[in-house]
Amino acid sequence: MAIKVRKWVIILHRDVGYFLVGLTCLYAISGVAVNHIDDWNPSYSKTVEDVSIGPLESTDLDGLEREVMAALTLDPAEIRGRHRPMPARFKLFLPDGGEVDVLTTTGEGTITRLSTRPLLYEANVLHLNHMKGIWTWVADIFAVLLLMMAITGMFVLRGKKGIKGRGKWFVGAGFLLPIVFLVLHYQTL
Repeated sequence: MAIKVRKWVIILHRDVGYFLVGLTCLYAISGVAVNHIDDWNPSYSKTVEDVSIGPLESTDLDGLEREVMAALTLDPAEIRGRHRPMPARFKLFLPDGGEVDVLTTTGEGTITRLSTRPLLYEANVLHLNHMKGIWTWVADIFAVLLLMMAITGMFVLRGKKGIKGRGKWFVGAGFLLPIVFLVLHYQTL
């Protein structure tokens, strides 16, 4: 009986492991990218272009918007909003966080555009569950299957290399690592 159970544990561990390779790679790559969100934007890359369109004649928001759009040949459908933070400065907001920022007195300024990082953007959408709905269930099932992989993985090997041998030390270290970091974190608060 024990041999049959062990045989099924090994089969389950192997086959589910193969099935999870794609999702595991996606979550791992996205996880590393998102962990460094303070250093860079893992979903978007930013380009900043200097512009010089000459002094703006208009003083009202509508006129300033028309002048800047005409000078930079911007599509009106691209404009998400506008703002005049101070009398000599005018901003147009573009899709995905981009913007045009010009000095009204000189026409000097910048166009900032954001574009999605290929593959990383999509991986982050899935990992951070921006899609919600059925993807939430897929992510939950993935988490449960990873838990099953961890548990069945402890029983694949026997003897000195298995859970009764050196395996127990690795499992213990795996539980100890987050506990140590949490203790250190709460000591610094």
